[in-house]
Amino acid sequence: MTNDYSFATLRNRLHVSGTLVALTALRIGSGRSTEVTGTDLPVLRDARGRPLIPGASIKGALRSRMESLVRVVNDDEALDLPALQDKVGDLAKLLEHDADLKRLRAKSNNAAAVDQYTSTFYWKHSTLIDLTFGAQWTASRVFVRDALVDTSLWFGQYEVRNGVGIDRDTETASDGLLYDYEVVPAGTRFDFALSAENMADWQLGMLVLALAPWERGEAQVGGFRSRGLGYVQLEGASYDYTTVANADDVIALLEGSGGAKIDADDRRAWIAAFKAALENPSSVKGN
Repeated sequence: MTNDYSFATLRNRLHVSGTLVALTALRIGSGRSTEVTGTDLPVLRDARGRPLIPGASIKGALRSRMESLVRVVNDDEALDLPALQDKVGDLAKLLEHDADLKRLRAKSNNAAAVDQYTSTFYWKHSTLIDLTFGAQWTASRVFVRDALVDTSLWFGQYEVRNGVGIDRDTETASDGLLYDYEVVPAGTRFDFALSAENMADWQLGMLVLALAPWERGEAQVGGFRSRGLGYVQLEGASYDYTTVANADDVIALLEGSGGAKIDADDRRAWIAAFKAALENPSSVKGN
């Protein structure tokens, strides 16, 4: 796939579905409880009182781990949050004084040409992580649903555990810092669904690699992870890939009959493309 800076045209779509199983107890917090008899730190619930894992938590965990790995090879291709926030203003100033853009505006009233130039500018100045998972100046190409609990195996199970604040000087329990917190027990199953659109081959390679630890049960999500909570495993993952190039593809996608299971050759090609992009980012950004 050639670089397409526009989100207006759907070129391809990867859909990943499966079951997210809590290997250990899991805690997605909702703040302190205001109920008199409630636990101090309840878990997040949906409108029917059932636990869920927000899509933002899943996506954040995927992005965070991939950022830490990308920095090993190329530190400039995965910025931390303060650097990312600073870059918003820096790019705006750089674009404002861009000589080529000024010339384009001076000789043409073509808004589409200006928009294309601006999109290309941001593409060239974005990190590999930004281009895939989004940033303040560019939308994400990865979309993750809230993971809802499997109601066929959910019977209102919660666990309440005790916690205590530790005085770092005395290494003993601090007075008045005893509390309890709620967790979802190990074995709880959640529906998992992720989709990615208009992805280049290197971005597809990044995504399938980001999901690999989840399939092995090595990923963590939620709070209190240093206490061993939050280990999850993506079971029965199904990868369906659809390209949209003609009218038949459009109809098939709308009917839900388009797409094909990815195979080992697809994975190898995408991962090879990601490796090449990681080693030479300018090759995919056109710098």
